[in-house]
Order: sequence, then structure tokens, then C-alpha cells
Amino acid sequence: MECKICKQPSHKIFEKTVLVKYLVDYHQCSNCGFIQTDDPFWLKEAYENAITSLDIGILNRNDFLKENVSKMIDCLFPEAQFFLDFAGGYGLFVRAMRDKGYNFYRQDIYCENLFSKHFDIEDLNESNFDLVTAFEVFEHLENPLLEIENILKYSKHLIFSTDIIPQTVSEVENWVYIAAETGQHIAFYSERSLQIVAQKFSKNYYRKGNLHIFTNKTFSQVQVDVALNDKTEYSYFFGLIKKKIGTNYPQRESYQHRDYLKIKEILNEEAANQS
Repeated sequence: MECKICKQPSHKIFEKTVLVKYLVDYHQCSNCGFIQTDDPFWLKEAYENAITSLDIGILNRNDFLKENVSKMIDCLFPEAQFFLDFAGGYGLFVRAMRDKGYNFYRQDIYCENLFSKHFDIEDLNESNFDLVTAFEVFEHLENPLLEIENILKYSKHLIFSTDIIPQTVSEVENWVYIAAETGQHIAFYSERSLQIVAQKFSKNYYRKGNLHIFTNKTFSQVQVDVALNDKTEYSYFFGLIKKKIGTNYPQRESYQHRDYLKIKEILNEEAANQS
């Protein structure tokens, strides 16, 4: 099998029972370490429910992202004002970020927008954003390069999350991230494979844990590390620890009240049109 990232040979490393019924082989690239399944013929069945019942960490994950991504934006992309959360699920992250003062919109063709209704890409006449996010998306991609290219059409800068594969095959085989029962995780990345993806799109690549950045901007790794620390501590820009911070960051006003008024107006207009 050919690697979907670097086109080098991939070999079978183990097999799993997907959706508790289909025996599927998992293949790892001998060059970049990327792991992919057999051709995922089961995906339509797997996405009968867009959010699997096994994703019991969704609330904790959103709390983590809300705190850490806001730091990354303020430290590394302070000029950014207009954001898109790609494959944003129920819209929980978008609602949380709007409440914090970040003008986020949601995109998702598979999942109902429950928490950020009226703040969807379909509510806009705009498709260019200062920054796009994509959390727990990359592992779902059947054709990673094509689909990542489509994500990057929204912005030159992308913050995304995905777990990096463990070092040994035995660890990977027992890795909870495989999630064979759901059938939705079909692509698994090494750091090397993500570096290759970034190079293909002429992006710089940075990583801190399971958070990753593709961008045209240039940072030091220290900047990325500090961006994920408590921003009440220190600011580390351009190689210098500057000072205690607080005023260095954009002052952002919550959209909560403004959104309430906007939604109220929309509902009144809809009611008037129906009468």
C-alpha cells in the first residue's frame, strides 16, 4: 500500500475489528511513519452518528481548547480578529470562544449546530478568515492531503489537534486513539508525517503536545511553549523575556450580550415573516 502522505511503501502492522464487525488492516509508512487503514468502505455506516457515544471527553476537551487556544491566538496571532472552527461539531467550542471575545464561526457538514446557531459559515457571505482551527479532525481524513488543502483555503494559519502515534507498534496496537469500535479514526500521524504535510503546503510547522500549527509566520519553539503557559506569567517574544504581561494582549470583549441581541432580532424577523 502507498502512503497517503509521502507516497512511499506502507506495510501491515496489525489488524483490528472495526465497528465490532469488519476485520481491517492497519498499515505504517516505512518513510514518514504515517498509519492508515485499508480503504475505509465502512465510513458511511460509521457516521450515522456524527459524534460517537464513546467520545465522553468532549466537554473536558473543549475546556482545554478554550483556555489554550485563546493563549495561542493572543501570543502568536494577536492581529487575528475573524476565526473559523472547521468541522466544529455541536458548536460548543465556537460558543465558548465567542463568550471570551473571539469572533468565531462554525463549519460542519455532518453535525447539527446546537450551541452556536446563527454563527455558522452558512450565515456568512465570507470564506476568508484570519485563522482556522480543526480539532480532532485529521485522524478522520480519508484523503489527508486533499482535505487539508481544502481546510487551508479558509486561512493561511491553522491550529489543529491530533495525537501523535506512540513509538512502538505494540503501543499503537493498544492505543485508545485507534478507536476501532467507532470506525471514524482512519489516519494517524507521526511528527515527521506532519512536517512533510506542512512542507507540501509551504507552511512552517510547530507542535506543543497534541496541539499543532501550520502557518506562514515564523516562531521559535520557545514562543510556542510560552504561548501555552499561563499568560499572567511572562511574555517571551523575539528571544527576550519582556515583562509581566496583561496589557500585551488584545483586549477582547465577550460577544455573549451582542449575540443575544442579534439572535433576538433574527427570531423576531422570522416571526414577522411567518405572520
